[in-house]
Amino acid sequence: MDAERKAGGLAGHVVLVAASVLFSLLILEFGSRLLLMGPEGLVHWPNIARQRMGNAENGADPCMYAYDQQLGWTLPPNCTSPGYNVDGEGYRLTPSEPGVEVPPVLVTGSSFAKGDEVADNETWPSFLQGMISRRVLNAGVGGYSLDQTVLRAETLVPRSHPMLLIASFTPDDVRRTELKVAWSRNKSYFTVNGGRLELQNVPVPGRSGEPVPTPIAAQLFGWSALADLVADRLSIFAGWYYDEVQGAPRGSGPEISCLLMQRLARLDVPVIVLAEYSRGHWTADAEGKARDFAKTGPVLACAEKAGLIPLDMAKVLKPVVEKYGVDAMFRSDHHSAVGNRATAETIAQALAVRRLAARAGSR
Repeated sequence: MDAERKAGGLAGHVVLVAASVLFSLLILEFGSRLLLMGPEGLVHWPNIARQRMGNAENGADPCMYAYDQQLGWTLPPNCTSPGYNVDGEGYRLTPSEPGVEVPPVLVTGSSFAKGDEVADNETWPSFLQGMISRRVLNAGVGGYSLDQTVLRAETLVPRSHPMLLIASFTPDDVRRTELKVAWSRNKSYFTVNGGRLELQNVPVPGRSGEPVPTPIAAQLFGWSALADLVADRLSIFAGWYYDEVQGAPRGSGPEISCLLMQRLARLDVPVIVLAEYSRGHWTADAEGKARDFAKTGPVLACAEKAGLIPLDMAKVLKPVVEKYGVDAMFRSDHHSAVGNRATAETIAQALAVRRLAARAGSR
C-alpha cells in the first residue's frame, strides 16, 4: 500500500511539474508573440520560419522567388507585393524620375543590393538613380551568393548594355559560394580545377512553381514565436529556417570568389565591386569584424588586381555609423533608408571622382 501511495505521489508530482512547465511555456509563447507581432499574434499563428524564408505553405506567396535553371532562383517579373515590386524585366522597381538618362547603371548582388526591409524608393539603387540622374537597374536577388551575383551579371550585361556594373557582396556571400543548396534551394556552384573555375549543378535541379522545402524543425515548431526568438538569439539558422548542403570543398569560397573577379573583368564594362556589411558587423567585437574582413579583403584585392574598382563600405561608412548610430542605419539586419542613402552617396562620390558617369556620353 505504501509503495502504491509513493508511486501515485510520484506520478502526481511528475504531472504537476509537467503542467507547470507547459503553463510556463505557454505564457512565454504568448509573451513572445506579443513582442514580435503585437496583439494580432495572439490570433494569427502562421509558420514563422516559412514566412522568414518567403515561402508560403503552398509555395504561392506574392513575389516568391521563381525557379531559374542556371542560378537556382530569381525574381519573378511583373510582381506586386507589400514588401517590394518587380518590373516586367525582373528588376526590383526603382521608381522612375523625370530626366534620368541611359545607358543605365546595372546593380547585381544579394539582399543588400535588392534592398530588403525598405520600400522600393528607399533602396540604395533608387537613391543612386536620383543622385546621378541616370537609370539604375536593380538586379539584386535576396539570398544570392557571390557566384550567383556574377552569373547574373554575365547574363544581364549583354542584355541591358550598361555604362557601369556595380557588383555588391557581403562576407557571407563568399562562404555561400561553396554551397549547392542554400536557403533550402538548389543553386549552381563552382569548383576549382587547375586554377580554373568549373560550373557545377547546371541545369539546377527543380522546376517552376515547386514549393521550397523547410527543415523538419521548422515544420514541427515553425509556428512558435518563442522557438523563433530562441533560434534568433542563439543564431541558429541553418537547420531551423533553412537547410544548406556543401558543394565545393569547405573553405574554398575565397579562392572561388577571387577567380570570379576575372570573369567580371571580361565583361568589357567598368565594374565596381562593392563590399557591404550587415548590422551584425557593426555590433561585433574586433574578432568578429576581423572575420568579416578576412572574407571581403581578399576578394577586393583580387578585384583590384583584375582591373576592377574595389569599394569597401566598412571603411567609408564607419564615420556615418558613428554619427547616426547603428539603430538609425539598420533595420533588423539590412540597411534602413538612412543607411541606403549613405551608401548611395558614397557610390555617387566614387563615380564623380573617377568620372565614370561622364563615360556614358561616349558609349
